[in-house]
Amino acid sequence: MSYKIYQILLLAAILFTACNQKKPKESPRIFYVNSYHIGYGSSDDVMKGINETLAGKNVELRTFFLDAKRQTSDSAMIRSVNHALIEIDQFNPDVLIVSDDNAVRELVVPHFNNTPMPVVFCGVNWSATQYHLGENVTGMLEVLPLREMLTEVISNYPETKKLVVLSENSLSEQNNRTLLDTLYRNLGLEVTYYFAEDFAGWKSYFEMANSSADLVYMPTNGAIKNWNEEEAKAFVFENLKIPVVTCDDFMMPYAVFGLTKVAKEQGEWAAKTALQILEGKKPDQIQQTSNRQTAGWLNISLARKINFRISEHRKQQCKEI
Repeated sequence: MSYKIYQILLLAAILFTACNQKKPKESPRIFYVNSYHIGYGSSDDVMKGINETLAGKNVELRTFFLDAKRQTSDSAMIRSVNHALIEIDQFNPDVLIVSDDNAVRELVVPHFNNTPMPVVFCGVNWSATQYHLGENVTGMLEVLPLREMLTEVISNYPETKKLVVLSENSLSEQNNRTLLDTLYRNLGLEVTYYFAEDFAGWKSYFEMANSSADLVYMPTNGAIKNWNEEEAKAFVFENLKIPVVTCDDFMMPYAVFGLTKVAKEQGEWAAKTALQILEGKKPDQIQQTSNRQTAGWLNISLARKINFRISEHRKQQCKEI
């Protein structure tokens, strides 16, 4: 082999090695894993809170979407998690932020729990005890103002006994069924669950609920296949007979009344907590917490159709749509 060829091969080997090495850090890095997808209202607000809080800070942020509401098969989730792991390894972050249950269960628990990687979560519904998270993990639980909302409706409709929970068929909603069933029953409600796979099924369940129940609670719709926003609005208006309520503001086009979380709060908290960790604080020095901010909503056209009523005090606190 000639010396010139040797030099060329040596240079190629050096360039190959350099291209495959982790990029040297110029500023602290935060990797954010969003369980869902762009366009899903709640996680969009969480992401907005993260982006706005970190804007102007000396940090580099990268975001990855697991797409768990649209890609629901086990094989799709495995592929998505593997892609996330590759990107995390290449990015070499100092802190990992994750939002919602899928990212915690599928990514954090098997790959980052009880490791040196600091992890901050948000959007985990009601409790994280089922995940047995280690000292390297802290977060903000998502606790909805559900009891307060249902109590408001029941106080104005004391005959309310039969509740239908109409939602998507997803990990979060199945978890919520386990966590919230006692809450419903303690309020004196007989609860039936309808978890829709697609839009046609959701419409069928909506008609059934309006014919058989006193109240419908609609948490979310992100995993319902073939959802059509305009058709859903028209369908609800045509078939609405009883109060329909929600705890997520993006569901208000299809609900009469909502007492909702403010999802952006969770993103803001997660980003601020990540910054504290970058400044030297340990995750186990930051107490796990839950969201506090709420907002009231009233869908005027739907409320008028069924002559929906709430207390004057609550009505004055509501934003109208």
